[in-house]
Amino acid sequence: MPEFAIQSADLSRRGLLRLAGLVGAGAVGLVTTGCGASGSEAGSKDATKLTMFVWAAGQDRVPRDVIAELLKTHKDLTVEFIVGTNAETYPKLVASAQIDRSRPLLNLGFFNPDAFAKGAKADLWERVDETTVPNVGKVLPAYRTANGLGAYMVMDAMGILYNTKALPKPPTSWHDLLDPRYRGKVAVWDAPSFALNGLALLAKLSGGSEADMGPGLRLFAEAARKKHFRALYKSLDEQRKMLASGDIVLTLGFQGTARPWIDAGDPIGFAAPKEGVLAFPEGFQIVKGSSPAQLTAARAAMNAMFDPSAVTRYAAGTGTIPLVQGATLDPKYESIPTYQLSTVESAIQLDWGTLANATTTYTDAWNREVKAHL
Repeated sequence: MPEFAIQSADLSRRGLLRLAGLVGAGAVGLVTTGCGASGSEAGSKDATKLTMFVWAAGQDRVPRDVIAELLKTHKDLTVEFIVGTNAETYPKLVASAQIDRSRPLLNLGFFNPDAFAKGAKADLWERVDETTVPNVGKVLPAYRTANGLGAYMVMDAMGILYNTKALPKPPTSWHDLLDPRYRGKVAVWDAPSFALNGLALLAKLSGGSEADMGPGLRLFAEAARKKHFRALYKSLDEQRKMLASGDIVLTLGFQGTARPWIDAGDPIGFAAPKEGVLAFPEGFQIVKGSSPAQLTAARAAMNAMFDPSAVTRYAAGTGTIPLVQGATLDPKYESIPTYQLSTVESAIQLDWGTLANATTTYTDAWNREVKAHL
């Protein structure tokens, strides 16, 4: 079972003070909407306000529905949603905890394994078990976390996203991302998202490792000097627009994230590289520093999200693979190889703790060797 550990991000004093002002003003730089009665003082004076982070790109729909049902039996609870990405939200959560551990930006969040590991090292997560969140006992044994700091709910596969008009034939290798044929037509996530931008993957495929990403960095640096990258994007919306418009023809991305775009008619395809997709489990964490009432509410909300029927709906709506006993894969995905757990289990696996421990060193190197040449 994975045991995650990582160092917390360092933020400048100026950055912390700026975020303190934002948090104090209630502006977190993300889309926030309420569910249930409005305001933290809604209902009785003892009403509890829970802040819940969920992903963008339509992945908030099922959580909103699940929480709406929960609120029918929890009249003293209000829920505010933060809708965004891990790249946007996790650093803000870290900063809020550095300002005041008793006032975290959010109480319950949906995070990827990279943020799982970072939060574990930074001591951000509350322990979760079957006594407080019974439905986490239904998580498939192979996908339970050894440290109990949160639980995985679904699995996604990362591969190559491409513009189907520009590339009628799907790419076949992770190395295609740096192929000179696509110079000026590739974009990736900026640092420190090294699991998402391909640095860790190409390092492993080139003789390096999560601890030694030098081989991958050299490839990216050479490509940057040759103006291979069109941009470094910072949001899913930006990724989608650039890819659908043809501004870029190749990038890395998730099967689940791309599925709604493909279903909406975007000229986007998902390719599973011959070296294997990257397995990407996703799930919820409860944040330390939440009040006792918020912890109780967060456990109830997490338990509702891990109900097999909710997991089935979430997986169907997000194009992901359920990891909870009793939850089922949407029939429309049953014949697609990359939606089978057997495919993901034989995929490329990253050591998230080791990768995260190398993040600071390689972020500095990335800024010097890659970003400086764009």
